[in-house]
Amino acid sequence: MLNYPRVAIDFMNNDHAEFVALRKHLLDLLHTGAEHAQVDAMLDNLLEHTRLHFAEEEKLMLSVQFPPYPMHKGEHDKVLADMIARAEKWKVTRDAKDLSSWLEHAVRDWFVNHVSSMDFVTAAYIQARGE
Repeated sequence: MLNYPRVAIDFMNNDHAEFVALRKHLLDLLHTGAEHAQVDAMLDNLLEHTRLHFAEEEKLMLSVQFPPYPMHKGEHDKVLADMIARAEKWKVTRDAKDLSSWLEHAVRDWFVNHVSSMDFVTAAYIQARGE
C-alpha cells in the first residue's frame, strides 16, 4: 500500500489509483515468475497509462497557464525516459530482480513524492482557477 494524498482533481486521483494497481500487478507478476510476455504486456500498460496521464495533466496545466509548467513537464519527460529505458533493459536482460527492485523502491519513492508535491499543488491551482 502506497501512502499518498488525494488531490483536488478527480481524474488525477483515478489515474493515480490505476497507476498504483498496475504497478502492484506488475510486481505480483515478477514475484510469481510469470511468463516474460505477461510482464512485457503489463510493463507496456504501465508505460502507456503513465504517458496518457502525463499528457492529460500537461494539457490541463497549459489551459490554465500554470506558471511552473516547465518544471512539472520536465519531470514528466525525465520519468517517461527512465521508464522507457527500464522497459527496454528488461526486454534485453529479463532481470526480474532488477526490475522488481526499481518498481519497489525508485518508482514508489518518485510516485509518492510527485503526487504529494507537484500534483498536489498543480491540482489545487487548477481547481482554484475553476477548471
